[in-house]
Amino acid sequence: MNRGLALATLAAIPVLAWIFHQLGHLEGLRPLTAIAIGLGLYWTLIVGALWHCDGWSLRPYLPPGLTLLALTAFVAACALWAGTAPLQLSAHVSGAVALAALINGTLEEAFWRGALIPRPGPSAQAVATGLFILWHLAPALAMARLDAPGGGVGTILGAAVIAPFLMAARLSSGTAGAGAIAHVLVSFLVFARLAAANGIPV
Repeated sequence: MNRGLALATLAAIPVLAWIFHQLGHLEGLRPLTAIAIGLGLYWTLIVGALWHCDGWSLRPYLPPGLTLLALTAFVAACALWAGTAPLQLSAHVSGAVALAALINGTLEEAFWRGALIPRPGPSAQAVATGLFILWHLAPALAMARLDAPGGGVGTILGAAVIAPFLMAARLSSGTAGAGAIAHVLVSFLVFARLAAANGIPV
């Protein structure tokens, strides 16, 4: 594990949580806009970290049979959960959602399952997974005014559910590439449902 990066992440999470909380309760700022601003800051920090770190790869090596099957089944379950939400969005909103999903999925996998654990031993896997779940407390704190399934708690639980699938893909394939593809798809479905549920269909 990259211990320096892990410590920096642990220090950054409460700061990000405070920022998301402030954004989420700022009068005059739409809830989804608040989330977008917070995510933009989060993605910027990840880019900065990746710029200074080695040990991560997004080469799309497929994981072996059972892991690939489980990952595919998980994405399919998310598609069922999202329902018709992606179809309710206009072309330009759908494009914005797809771009956000692409950025989120690729950066998160490069960081959480890549740079943070260049040599993913058991303890490194546990710490990286715990920090990944803990990070989701930050956007959860901005969801007070957002129509989101499960609210903030659902965000944290969702991270806890997806993390083992993504870590399994990382361990079995040797890179974060396959997990990034799945993460992008899941992010698109989640973001699309949030956009549709919060009155951004056009």
